[in-house]
Amino acid sequence: MRELVKYLLGIVIILTIIYTIFISYNVFVFINSDDSNIKIEDYSSDVELVAAERDSLEELFNDSNLQESSNEININYDGTPISWVLKIEKQKIELSPEQFKEELLQNSFISIIREESILIGPYIDKTQLELAKQYLNERFGEELGVIERWKI
Repeated sequence: MRELVKYLLGIVIILTIIYTIFISYNVFVFINSDDSNIKIEDYSSDVELVAAERDSLEELFNDSNLQESSNEININYDGTPISWVLKIEKQKIELSPEQFKEELLQNSFISIIREESILIGPYIDKTQLELAKQYLNERFGEELGVIERWKI
């Protein structure tokens, strides 16, 4: 019985040493990382940026803006909403159409490639296309397309 107690005590001591080394290594890694140098000012500035972004999104998607945009939805004779697209000529774009389509998709815009043009949309709400025009203006420095009624 004494032998069993000695072995159990030895195993507990070895496990304690291994655990202590493991904790010491993790503390060492944390101290040498950038996370250990964060100050309260850095955290508060990050929180302020997130709050400002949230406020701008709330302003963009508040009830009155959604109501105004839904008032601008026009209905076809058969009861379906009229859709709009932003038509851009391929010659005005420096990128290949596939790269341009991928970039638009990464920025949450749907696009369709036609023979000589690229269509962004269709969207029922024209404000989506205004956002797309604003993005393209910032990206390419000029106004590239015109908003047209979507015709299949």
